Amino acid sequence: MAFLLENLATAGLTVFALALSIIAFRAWRHTRSRKVLLLASGFLLFAIKGVALTLGLFFVSPWDALLLPSLLFDLGILAVFYLAVLN
Repeated sequence: MAFLLENLATAGLTVFALALSIIAFRAWRHTRSRKVLLLASGFLLFAIKGVALTLGLFFVSPWDALLLPSLLFDLGILAVFYLAVLN
C-alpha cells in the first residue's frame, strides 16, 4: 500500500510541476521577463525530478540510492528560484 501511495504522490508532483511549467513558459512567451523564465525553469526541474524519481521507483532497488540525486535536484531548483527572486 505504501508503494502505491509513493507512486501516486510522485505522479501527482510530476503532473502538477509540468502544468506549472507550461503555464510559466506561456507567461514568459507573453512577457519575455527573465524572472518568469527562471521560474519556469525551476518548475521544469521539478517535473524532471518527478520523472527521475518515477523511473527510480521501478529500476533502483535500494531507496537510499535515490536520496543524493533528489537532493541535488532540490539544490538546483532552490538556486534557480533564488536567482528568480534576486533578478
